[in-house]
Amino acid sequence: MTAALRGHGSTVARSQGVDTGRAMSQKNVEGSHAVVRSMKPEAAWGAVQLGFAEILDLRTGIERRRHGAPPGAKPVSLAKHIASPEGPGSIYLCQHAIRSKATLRHGAAEVAGGFAAWKQSGLPVEEVD
Repeated sequence: MTAALRGHGSTVARSQGVDTGRAMSQKNVEGSHAVVRSMKPEAAWGAVQLGFAEILDLRTGIERRRHGAPPGAKPVSLAKHIASPEGPGSIYLCQHAIRSKATLRHGAAEVAGGFAAWKQSGLPVEEVD
């Protein structure tokens, strides 16, 4: 997330009823710790609406056409973003929050529960052609 969302902006997000998610510490292969952001779908949508972040959709074109996508979500290559993920301000999305975990470096976040949780939360979904 951006510094604004981690700092002052999180106050703005909370005042608008948005839970900005929770940070978790995970050990990586080398034994050092990285902070991983897993955001509730409502928090991710709130961050997008406030202009703090963009959603990067890791799902295939078939998945996007079958299930739809969050408004403004940018389709991206899973392989490219596993190799070189974006940083703060990027929120990764896949169908069930499995693939997105491979991109959580450099300050990026993920939608907890993936697109399935997004739809279950009743958040907006656009049809994809």
